[in-house]
Amino acid sequence: MKKMISITLTALLFFPLFIGIETASAASPKGNVESSKKESLKHHVLENLKDDYPNAQFIDTNTREDELYQKQEMLLGSSDFTIAAPAPPLTSLEVYAAISSNYPEYEYFSSNQLSSVQDHGGEELYIVTAELGYGFQRNAAFNGSQLAEIDRENIDLEGDSIIDGWFIWWDASGYENGLFTYENTSTNSPWNTMFDRMNIK
Repeated sequence: MKKMISITLTALLFFPLFIGIETASAASPKGNVESSKKESLKHHVLENLKDDYPNAQFIDTNTREDELYQKQEMLLGSSDFTIAAPAPPLTSLEVYAAISSNYPEYEYFSSNQLSSVQDHGGEELYIVTAELGYGFQRNAAFNGSQLAEIDRENIDLEGDSIIDGWFIWWDASGYENGLFTYENTSTNSPWNTMFDRMNIK
């Protein structure tokens, strides 16, 4: 009976995770961001983290499988399906950078910045969000229209090969300017929803 309750509880915990991840994955063709441009952003991130997180690294893996694996490892215990520690909640979320045909280098945003300084747009426009902790309800929009996730990078802050967060590329190509909004809801207690926005010139 105890085992049956544990399995039922596990199924209930994973149901929203599968919905959130599958939705993003199905609508998100991968690999559209130029490799050298991604590397420049990753280098910038690690340089900014090195004082607080000297062992920080990006983990190159299959994202969907990795998220499920990490959550299973944190939520499930031994072979009798008892529940261990919960996945860490969403603790940080921000609009991190933008890159476009009109401004083909990353513009990095500060935490209190409300608008891009550079004039973006043109044929391609990608906006990068950063988050730490686990969420399951990502929602990115430009002028109210939903955007597709086209790529992501997993960040490990401690050098222990456990994913602590994500940098995600959203495709806003075709827009010349407007309001980008992003939110996500934590997978576990306190079930908090975090939000950020940026006016893109």
